[in-house]
Amino acid sequence: MLSFRKKILLSDLLLFLVFVAFLFPFVERTVKSTTVRTLRTRAVEQVKSLESLPDLQSVIDYLQQPEFFFQVISIWGKKGNLIWDSHPSSNLHQIQRSGKIYTEEYFPYFHQTFGYVHLPLTIQGQKYVFQAGFPLQEINDLRFQFEIGFVVFGGLLLLLYSLITQLIIHRATRPFQQITRDILDYTEGRAEFLPRIILKQPDQGAEFDKLAYTLNSLSERVQKELDHLTQQRKETEGILESLAEGVIAFSPTGHITFANRVAYQMLGTPHGKLIGHLLGQSASRYPDLVHKGHELLVQVLQTSEPIVQTWTTKTGSRLYLELIAAPLAQQNGVLLVLQDKTSDYKVLEMGKDFIANASHELRTPITIILGFAETLQDLPEISQNLLKDITDKIVRTCFRIDKLVKSLLTLSDIENLTKTNFQSVDLKLLVENCKSYVLAVHPETKIAIHSDLLHAFILADPDLFEMAISNLLDNAVKYSQPPARIEIRLHQEGNEILLEIQDNGIGIPEGDIPHIFDRFYTVDKARSRKSGGAGLGLSIVKTIIDKHDGKITVVSRKGKGTTFTIALSLVKPH
Repeated sequence: MLSFRKKILLSDLLLFLVFVAFLFPFVERTVKSTTVRTLRTRAVEQVKSLESLPDLQSVIDYLQQPEFFFQVISIWGKKGNLIWDSHPSSNLHQIQRSGKIYTEEYFPYFHQTFGYVHLPLTIQGQKYVFQAGFPLQEINDLRFQFEIGFVVFGGLLLLLYSLITQLIIHRATRPFQQITRDILDYTEGRAEFLPRIILKQPDQGAEFDKLAYTLNSLSERVQKELDHLTQQRKETEGILESLAEGVIAFSPTGHITFANRVAYQMLGTPHGKLIGHLLGQSASRYPDLVHKGHELLVQVLQTSEPIVQTWTTKTGSRLYLELIAAPLAQQNGVLLVLQDKTSDYKVLEMGKDFIANASHELRTPITIILGFAETLQDLPEISQNLLKDITDKIVRTCFRIDKLVKSLLTLSDIENLTKTNFQSVDLKLLVENCKSYVLAVHPETKIAIHSDLLHAFILADPDLFEMAISNLLDNAVKYSQPPARIEIRLHQEGNEILLEIQDNGIGIPEGDIPHIFDRFYTVDKARSRKSGGAGLGLSIVKTIIDKHDGKITVVSRKGKGTTFTIALSLVKPH
């Protein structure tokens, strides 16, 4: 593309060519008319000189002088008869009779064209026609030189005009060139911000100072708006990234313009692999979820109405997602929100399971009590031994119900527990107390405590934490062949204290480990019923540890024993 200067230069050249093309005919006509006027003036002067002579013969003698050799002169009578001719020619009569004041004809004698002027001549009262011919070669050469000179002069004038124009344009456009250079890096993407424009020659005019000031002001305003928009975008993205829901934004064409971290996690797609792609073409751990989301996207783009649907996994661990697709304002696209409802469904299922398990655990002893009560009612006369046996079973069953109710109440109390009663306690001392309690009930049990720590202070409710440790020790004794051997280890890792309780019992099958902390879950139901357990002990332990912001893990091999590990944060003693 031609620059502004080149365009100006080409415009000047084109204007010059048009000017020359239109001016040449005018110049040619002007030169010709000037030539005719000059020749006529000379002829008039000659006629005046001839009319001053006394007679015709004197005129002829005068015209025969050498100075008139290169002129063709003839004198004609009034009736058109030739009186005298300086160079006889066959066409003189024709020229004289043309009736024109000026004519041009080729004269063979001189092998060139002559211009003829016809004027009246009066000598001694007699009327004659004076005809003078002048060679046109010199005049044509003069005209040609004049035209060449005109072209050269015009060219020089054009060159001078172009140079002056270029200098003026260069000086006038210097600020614009500086402004263009200053913002070039920004326009080509090499700079993030528009630079401030400072003219190197501020004396070039107030207009350019105003222009630079206006551009700087505009740049500052644009930059402020960009900074504001960038800040708003970062805040919006920060808010969307902090949401627990997956958020995916689509353009009107269906291409993904934004997806937060949770959306990538829910779809099982590597981070950054969704932007700019269609959802239906994205790789995911759940292809049917991608297909469902794409269907909702298409429906919303077609109807511009929000749609809510629920999706769940068909295999593996159950995952419940609520898909909400809604159109953006001004039809700028679609927003797809993925809400994880798994915990809600789990709560519902846990509630159902809890009701079912609690009803089952209560119904069994109630049925036993009811059966023995009906037996006593139907058999008023019963032996003392049988009566004692029935009443013992009723009492044991009532104790079982009471234990179950107390466990449920304990769980409820722990879940509603606040940290106002927490205090700094020595975990090593709590473990030793729990060891004493277990040995008091099971004196044959072997319990060893291994720790190189003098103290291990944690922030806890001492009674509840003793309950959690005692439950783990009771289970270790209950599910081990007597005499049970239990190893307790306390050690520090960083800012955490780890409590490990290891037994040599029957162990836990690998398939049951993920569920042992569920309420009413028992690995060996027959053994649990025999020992009076309802499957709430480990659930109580897990709830207590969670309330203390700790973590509990389990490692077990069937027939090789089980190890429970509790991780808690250390605190400074008060």
